[in-house]
Amino acid sequence: MRTPQEGIYFDCSGCNPPFFAVLFLRGAADASAPEIGSAFAVLWRVYQQLKQGQVGDLPEHPVPSGKLDVLVGYGGDLFDRRGMAQDQPPALRAWDFDRRSPPAGETVIDNAGLRYAPDVTTNVARCEIVVQLTAESQLAVFRAVVETWKALHDLANAAGRDTLALVGFFSGFLRDDRRSWIDFHDGVSNLRRGDERARVMTIKAAPDAPWTVGGTYLAYLRIDVDLARWRTLPVGEQELAVGRSKLTGAPLVAVADDGAPVAAPGCPVAGTTEVVEAGNEAFREPRPTASTRLQVSHAQRANHHAQNISDPSSGRIFRQGYEFLEPCQRAPFFRAGLNFVSFQDTPERLHRVLARSDWLGGTNFGGDSESPRALKELLAVQAAGFFLVPPVSAEEPWPGAAIFGR
Repeated sequence: MRTPQEGIYFDCSGCNPPFFAVLFLRGAADASAPEIGSAFAVLWRVYQQLKQGQVGDLPEHPVPSGKLDVLVGYGGDLFDRRGMAQDQPPALRAWDFDRRSPPAGETVIDNAGLRYAPDVTTNVARCEIVVQLTAESQLAVFRAVVETWKALHDLANAAGRDTLALVGFFSGFLRDDRRSWIDFHDGVSNLRRGDERARVMTIKAAPDAPWTVGGTYLAYLRIDVDLARWRTLPVGEQELAVGRSKLTGAPLVAVADDGAPVAAPGCPVAGTTEVVEAGNEAFREPRPTASTRLQVSHAQRANHHAQNISDPSSGRIFRQGYEFLEPCQRAPFFRAGLNFVSFQDTPERLHRVLARSDWLGGTNFGGDSESPRALKELLAVQAAGFFLVPPVSAEEPWPGAAIFGR
């Protein structure tokens, strides 16, 4: 039986662990696929021990596991390795993010409005193996990062080279107010749990890569938000850009003659104050609108109300986002943003959302050619990558182990 990996919280609501990290691994230039697989097998054992609260340097002294979940995925570059037992899946080859170097200022894919930040010279997500860590405590996630380095450091000392190396990582957390750094509700129109999410994320048929069936594709983007630019916009302009009321999260349905946004009547329902509360489910999906101003809002561009969500042309994805806040060397001396994580049965879904002009294509966040500069330069990308996430199989010691050959 082939089942989805842990760390994809598609069958429950509000159960995502609050802490997150994503690790990027790359093999030595001359390493073969079996060598990289052998090194990762060591890492996988470390992760299973950590899930039991066991740390290699602390024998017989268990620590809290933090309910650690570990997910592994594989980037397109891995399939070019000597000795790989499988070819790169056609969907990954056709729809991967552009892998330009240096990426500073470049779009993540052709026709997209999302660009790499000016100070990004290397896309760290251009890697061969990605590991997603989620846990109930920040320490459990950070411990797994450090134990990853320890294991690979010891392997390098024994082999005389870095057969597999940690080349970067990012961390994040869930906000308990269900809002983003721009203060609006986030993820309101995500897919309903269970079957609806599974229909969008699970690879159902792949004649050219049948071994991927039951798995999914992970998309990762580390996105900075320029809060200084955002706060130059009056609240009404912010609401028109997002397509929702800032305070309640109610979807906008019209623009008044004086230019003021008009929220859906009846939302939030009596006894509630925000759209995310129970009883407001009917208002979470933005409704079709005749307003050309609202049609270019973020909520409308990112969700086209398609009914057949199983069809990749629907553009629906299952998203798991984790915010971040980190120090930097220039004012305001922090970077705030989002670890965008989504799962889909083909990368084509997210490509459509980011690149097509009738979706987000050509825009940075939303709006049109007349939008203020604050909207055109609101977001900047630090890293971007697509990864195949194979299913769990009882025949493999870890998901995807068989692709590394012998």
